[in-house]
Amino acid sequence: MGPEHAPPAVLRQSSALQIWKGGLELIPREKLTEIIIELLKRASICLPRSVKEELQAALRKEEEEVTRHQLETILENISIAEDREIPVCQDTGVPIFFAKVGRNWAAVSEVAAAITEGTVKATKAIPLRENVIHPLTKENSGTNTGWRMPFIYYEMTSEEFSEIQVLLKGFGSEAKTSLAYIPTSEDVVKGTLKFVLDCARKGFGEPCPPYILGVGMGGTSDIAAMLAKKAFLRLPLGKKNPDPAAADLEEKLLAAVNATGIGAMGMGGKTTALAVHVELCGTHSAAVPVAVAIQCWADRQAAVRIHSDGTFEFLEERKNG
Repeated sequence: MGPEHAPPAVLRQSSALQIWKGGLELIPREKLTEIIIELLKRASICLPRSVKEELQAALRKEEEEVTRHQLETILENISIAEDREIPVCQDTGVPIFFAKVGRNWAAVSEVAAAITEGTVKATKAIPLRENVIHPLTKENSGTNTGWRMPFIYYEMTSEEFSEIQVLLKGFGSEAKTSLAYIPTSEDVVKGTLKFVLDCARKGFGEPCPPYILGVGMGGTSDIAAMLAKKAFLRLPLGKKNPDPAAADLEEKLLAAVNATGIGAMGMGGKTTALAVHVELCGTHSAAVPVAVAIQCWADRQAAVRIHSDGTFEFLEERKNG
């Protein structure tokens, strides 16, 4: 492994935005499009620092030679991607955006248009693999856009800043997403443990472990699935849920999954999951929806914070996603 490399930086700070009637007016929209391109570039090339640290920790404690080789190859792959500024995986996934809408948010249509335009341009410039297709005809747009892609989740906040996060979701791990309902008449913790272990065993090495497990609990089925994905954005990796019951479940799930011995790329070993992140939502008294999503070791994400003074910053390692 070579030395740590700083993420490629095209944009650092800009006066692209200015205060306007309590919100933000984009001057011009093209500048926000540039920010989106940079977000996608960072996400596809550079993994979060804590993810790399957890992979290095997994290598240090691993004893199986074949598994150590897998981890060494993963770490070398990460280093080469950063050196050459090329995507860390050939499957650059589909673009999923999470927008935290602060009090300084601009017109939603303008931001959505910039995200779409940025995705089109980034697909050619980075380049990203042209993954997005029509689900029935299988027509490929060639731009990773179309038919509601890139998909954007919005969260309203009272902050004086706004954030845009991107998650590039590959489908080797995405295809292992599962949903279950656990009746509240049963032990929900035990039911969740069994369900997550079933998911790990069925997936085995296909989701490219060591992976990150996102577990969304509560709400309705769609909310649980969204929370499972949002769980991948929590940084630094392994940061505990502030809810004590959720944090305790995270520890139990991580220990149980790593006890399976599936290991890196399904070759056996001590580390199957780098972290388990649980996200909660209030739910119906009859049953708890539980969604399990898996993110392979290539946890490709990036975030930008846009301040009310018109500046912005790329968040290299957020305290919380």
